[in-house]
Amino acid sequence: MKFSLEIGELEKHTIEYEFNQLLGTLNIKVNDQQVKKHVRLFDEPIKELHVFVVGNQEKYDVKIEKERKFLFGQRNRVFVNDRLVKYCEGV
Repeated sequence: MKFSLEIGELEKHTIEYEFNQLLGTLNIKVNDQQVKKHVRLFDEPIKELHVFVVGNQEKYDVKIEKERKFLFGQRNRVFVNDRLVKYCEGV
């Protein structure tokens, strides 16, 4: 699963999310800088939460919820300042 979104009014920020369920790799980048990188080979949790702050003058609280489906695939919800801004579902 791979997606990106742009947030901000005065300051524009690009958030890139990439998760490979087969390899167990997770990468989250903000403006091409690594925010979170994780590798999990076994025992992927059903729900995972990633929280970070984006911006200097304009601060945005970003929360990404990843929910694993039964066998393959996941649902991802992206919240900015506690408002749902993106929903993705797939493999």
